[in-house]
Amino acid sequence: MKTKAAEISVHAWELDGILLERYAYTSGSVEPLPRHSHEEYQFGLSFNCQGEYHYRGASYSIPPGSLSVIHSGEIHAPSDRTYLTAPAHFAMMHIRPTWVHTIAAEMAEKPASLPFFSTACLTDSQLNHLFLALQAAADQRTSKLERDIALWDFLSYLIKRYVSNSPSVRSLKSTRTAVMLACDYLHAHYASDISLDTLAAIAGLSRFHFCRVFRKEVGVSSSTYQTQLRIAQAKKLLVQGFSIAKVATATGFYDQSHFGWHFKRQVGVTPGAYVSKTAIIS
Repeated sequence: MKTKAAEISVHAWELDGILLERYAYTSGSVEPLPRHSHEEYQFGLSFNCQGEYHYRGASYSIPPGSLSVIHSGEIHAPSDRTYLTAPAHFAMMHIRPTWVHTIAAEMAEKPASLPFFSTACLTDSQLNHLFLALQAAADQRTSKLERDIALWDFLSYLIKRYVSNSPSVRSLKSTRTAVMLACDYLHAHYASDISLDTLAAIAGLSRFHFCRVFRKEVGVSSSTYQTQLRIAQAKKLLVQGFSIAKVATATGFYDQSHFGWHFKRQVGVTPGAYVSKTAIIS
C-alpha cells in the first residue's frame, strides 16, 4: 500500500542578502535530498524533530532545540529517512561568507581569516534566542536599526563563542562621549529609519564595538533605545488627542500594528487602552 506523501509548506524571506526560511512538514513519506554544497554558511534550528546530517564523513544527530551548522562550501546531505511519523518544523538561515568574515574582522580590528566551525551541532538557548530574534526582525516590518542589531547580535555571539579560530576582542575602554553622540542623534531623529552604519560612524567606532559599548553604557541596545524614545513621544501625542494611526506614523513605526505591538510591550497596555478618550485630529 502506497503511503501518503508528507505535505510541505515553506515561508521564505530575505534580509540584506541573507536567506531565511521556515519549513513545516506533516507526517508522511518524504524524498531524501541529494548530497550538495553551497557558498553560504547554513544554520538550522529544529523545533520539534530529531534532525540528521551526513557531513564530513560522519552522521550527526541534531536534537530538537539545537542549531545545526554547515560550513561554507562543504558537501553535506540531510537525513536519508523516507517517512516522517510525526509533523516536523524547523527554521533555516543561509548567509554568505562575506558577512561572517566582515564581522570577524571588526571583532579583531584587523583582517581575519574566514571563521571555521568545527562542530555540526550547537546547543545554546541564548544562541537560539538570537537566531529567532533575527528571523522575526527580518520577517516583520521592523526598523532598519532593529534588523541591523539583530543580525550583528546573532553573528558576533556565534563567532565569539563557537568559531575555532575566533578573533580576540580587546577590553572595553571608556567610550561614553562616543555613545552620547549617538544618543543625541537618536533623540533628534527618533522617527527616522536610522541604520547601524550611521550610528557607528557618528560614534567613530566599528559596528561591532559600537554595539558592545552602547549596550554597556546605556544598558540596552541602540534599537531598543530608539524604540523607547518613540514610545515616550507616542504617549505624549496620544494624551494630546491624536489618533493612533497618526501617532504611529509620526513616531516612525511602519504601521499601526507594528506600533501597537511595541507600545504594549513597553507600556503594558495597548495604545487604545492607554487613553480612555481620544479626540481625533484630522
